[in-house]
Amino acid sequence: MSLLYSLDKKMSRNRLNNFIKKDIDDFKNKRNPKILFVGSGGELNDYVKNFSTYLYSIDIDPSKKPDQIIDLMDPNFCQKYLGEKVNLVCIFEVLEHTKNPSLAIKNIYNLIDKDSVVLLSTPFIFNIHDAPNDFYRFTKYGLKEIFKEFSKVEIKEKNGWLESIFILVMRIKKSRSFLNKILGNSFLLLYFFLYPLILIIQSIFKTNGLTTGYYLKAIK
Repeated sequence: MSLLYSLDKKMSRNRLNNFIKKDIDDFKNKRNPKILFVGSGGELNDYVKNFSTYLYSIDIDPSKKPDQIIDLMDPNFCQKYLGEKVNLVCIFEVLEHTKNPSLAIKNIYNLIDKDSVVLLSTPFIFNIHDAPNDFYRFTKYGLKEIFKEFSKVEIKEKNGWLESIFILVMRIKKSRSFLNKILGNSFLLLYFFLYPLILIIQSIFKTNGLTTGYYLKAIK
C-alpha cells in the first residue's frame, strides 16, 4: 500500500511540485528566499525546506509542531507574528480551511513588504477533506478578487480536465469502504499507465474550465 500511496502523491502533485520548484528557483536567482510557511508539517513543508536556509512555519494546530501557533485570521496577526521579516510566503492547500479567506490574505499582505511574493494552491473541483474544517472552493475569478490588492497575480490550473476526472475517482479510496478502495486504486493504476494518452487527449480537446484546483503566484 505504501507504493500506491507514493504513486498517488506523485501523480496528483507532480505539476504542483514543478510549479513550486520553478517559482522558488526563479526567486532564488534574484534574492535569498526567507520563507513563511502557512500550515505546518506535511510533505509540501518538507519539500519547500530544501529551497531556503530560513523557513518559519505557523499553524493553529499544536500537533503539527509549527514554529509559532497563531491564527492567520487574528485581527492582530501582524503584531503577534514572532518570525523574522520574510519575502516569500507559501500557502498550500490551506485557504479552503480558513473561515475568512479574505482576512487571511489581507493579514499576509500587511505583513510583507513591497515586491514580496505569495505562492498558493487551493482546490476547486475536489472532494471534502479534513472535515468538518473544509469551508470553501475557489474559482480563479474568486482568487483574483481576494488578491486584488496585489500588483501582479498569475493563476494556473493544477491539472487538465481529464486528469481531474481520474483524480476525483481516485479520491474515492479515502472512504472506509473496501470496494471504494479497490475502485480508487484501480483508477490510480489506470491513470499512471494511461498518463501519456491522457495528455494527448487533453491537448486535442482543450478546456480550462475543469480542474481540481489552482496554483497562484502574487507579487505585492
